[in-house]
Amino acid sequence: MAVITAVAAERMFDQRAGEVGAIAASVRNNIRYARTRSMNSDEVFGVRIISGTTYAVFRGGNVNTRVTMPGEAGGTITLPQGATFTTAATTISFDEWGRPCSDASGTTLRTANVTVTVGFQGATENIVIVRNTGFMR
Repeated sequence: MAVITAVAAERMFDQRAGEVGAIAASVRNNIRYARTRSMNSDEVFGVRIISGTTYAVFRGGNVNTRVTMPGEAGGTITLPQGATFTTAATTISFDEWGRPCSDASGTTLRTANVTVTVGFQGATENIVIVRNTGFMR
């Protein structure tokens, strides 16, 4: 009985799934922001995964023209301690229709879905950006 209680208590207090879900939701919201801005302005917006722990929202089709998001001190966003991208450095921009592109200028449409994987203490969550639509799941 004590063993069952110990295992149940450990699983009950494991917050990794909730933490990685919250971190992925924040990244997903920033990607959604870039997509929405691309559709509602005359500029190309996108997201650049810079390293295993940093990313940035950019504008004007230039990965170096970074957008400072609310709650951030500068244009580079650092994941919370212990969180990482398991996806290699990549650029995701959006054209005027919200379709994902592989180049910063938003002219080369993605030919496959894009998967961004966020990890936190062994737990992972995928953000899938669907080609041709930009829909995220």
